[in-house]
Amino acid sequence: MYTAFYGLSEKPFSLTPDPGYLFLSASHREALAHVLYGIDQGEGFIAVTGEVGTGKTTLCRTLLRRLGPDTEVAFIFNPPSSGEELLRAVNTEFGLLTEGRTRQDLNDQLNEFLLEMKRDDRRVLLIIDEAQNLSRDTLEEVRLLSNLETATAKLIQILLFGQPELDDTLDSRELRQLSQRIGVRWGLGPMSTPETREYVRHRLRIARGAECDLFSSTAFREVHRRTRGIPRLVNLLCDRALLAGFAAGAHRVGPDLVSLAAQEILGAHRRGRSRRAIGRRGVVAGAIILAVLLIVWHQLVPSGSATTAASTVATPPVGAAAAPRPSESELQVPESPPPVEGEPG
Repeated sequence: MYTAFYGLSEKPFSLTPDPGYLFLSASHREALAHVLYGIDQGEGFIAVTGEVGTGKTTLCRTLLRRLGPDTEVAFIFNPPSSGEELLRAVNTEFGLLTEGRTRQDLNDQLNEFLLEMKRDDRRVLLIIDEAQNLSRDTLEEVRLLSNLETATAKLIQILLFGQPELDDTLDSRELRQLSQRIGVRWGLGPMSTPETREYVRHRLRIARGAECDLFSSTAFREVHRRTRGIPRLVNLLCDRALLAGFAAGAHRVGPDLVSLAAQEILGAHRRGRSRRAIGRRGVVAGAIILAVLLIVWHQLVPSGSATTAASTVATPPVGAAAAPRPSESELQVPESPPPVEGEPG
């Protein structure tokens, strides 16, 4: 919609990762340097964590492009829930046949493959993205994979990419053996205000094929303030700000348009949250109405009759006839009164 208006060949702030728009912040460059160093030094485990939207997948794809042709890679994007399923997925990624194989067969098969790669002087990497979803039992299976080694070197290097919850899991007492084996551990941080400005300009420059100045300096500051420098949120907000600018006929985006776009995004989030809250309030309101109806029923029944009847039925005197059970009409709860105007129904 707005691309022609701003002289852009395509949308510059798509949420889909595009290697053509690669931008590495200082945090990304440091993380990449540490990971490459760990790989070169033969570290058995490497872990990189970061909040949602900070660019872990971007970093991972950049790493894959930096690896040489002498490296075999198994990339697990959506890790399975059990250790055996993970082992089967790893073997499949390495091109090994897994159908009908037992767990022991899978282990033997992988070990034979790794020894063959070692003889051919090839490095073997296992990269697991979204590793925060791995259970403790599955992470223990991952640790056991690292036991595949010779007297002098690891046969497989394992890289874990995940959200900060992965750090919490690795720091647990149950996984201290795995945590102690992690040679490189890095946390990705958000972009600074200058990096956010350069990130936006970088994407606009690629989409236009030349330098362009579509955001004012105050707009850049507002973008960073609203997104806290998280790349995915920057993309979302800048895309909406350009759309708002197009609708307003503004050839330059200022902080007012950024604020308007942020309010629209936040409003959509709040509307979704309100719908969920209304559902929860409906459950609470139903419980309150039921309680009111029970109170009304007790008021309609003569005082003490219900209690007397209940105690008579529960413990009748010896030799006395049991009290008659209340009729269905006596137990029937009155219909709910019509809702008061303005109150939720």
